[in-house]
Amino acid sequence: MIEFYIDGSTKDNMIGAGIVKVNEFGFIEKHHFKVEHNNPSSSIAEGYALEKTLEIIRENDLHKNEIIDIYTDNQKLYSTLLYNENTEFTRSNFFAKQESNNYFLHIRNLYLELISRHSDYPIYHCNKTNQARPLIKINFKDEAKDKKYLQDAHSLSRNYIKEEKKPSRVELKAVKENNVWYIVKDNKGVVAENKRPLIALSYALKQTDAHIKQIKLCDKLETILKSTNKNKLSNESMKSAIKIIENHKLLINL
Repeated sequence: MIEFYIDGSTKDNMIGAGIVKVNEFGFIEKHHFKVEHNNPSSSIAEGYALEKTLEIIRENDLHKNEIIDIYTDNQKLYSTLLYNENTEFTRSNFFAKQESNNYFLHIRNLYLELISRHSDYPIYHCNKTNQARPLIKINFKDEAKDKKYLQDAHSLSRNYIKEEKKPSRVELKAVKENNVWYIVKDNKGVVAENKRPLIALSYALKQTDAHIKQIKLCDKLETILKSTNKNKLSNESMKSAIKIIENHKLLINL
């Protein structure tokens, strides 16, 4: 027996699919796919996960003489594949939901191509249950013996979120309160503080991630930095701060 546990997710215009395959020898394979979509929905994401699963089966598993079970946590997808359900919708939500409905029926046609009487292995006789069944069977999640693989599939479906690029540009702003200078990053929160603004800035720069390509300083920091004569500094803390700032000069956009 070969088992597939599938899940789909969506964010903005991205769709992700997570697939966990347990093959006939007990080896576990994990797959992640992502694609952009004009009008994504959770239903379409679930369908995409099944479509990619059928592709894997077609390429690798059809002729192994092994029964194949697919587990999904989407009731609508399960019903469409099992009963050829074609739901009509009211005007208020017709276009969005009918789009996913049409996609589900498209996937069902792909499924039928694999199990129909014209395929090589349409029916498999299960010795355990003494019943005939399709070579590939769609199951709802409640029938899964080990639901941890469904959770793994869910996590895999969201890998594209983890892959989103981190911002390559940050803005540092200096704010003075009670004779203390605070460095604020991207107007979101304080990242460093000191009575001397350039020392506070150096602390903030030391925390800069390696992927940052550009650092924008506020007007106050620019003015202070440009008016500081580094050759006349005697304070060791200031000398150290200037050295750190100099090391970041290729990133700082003045």
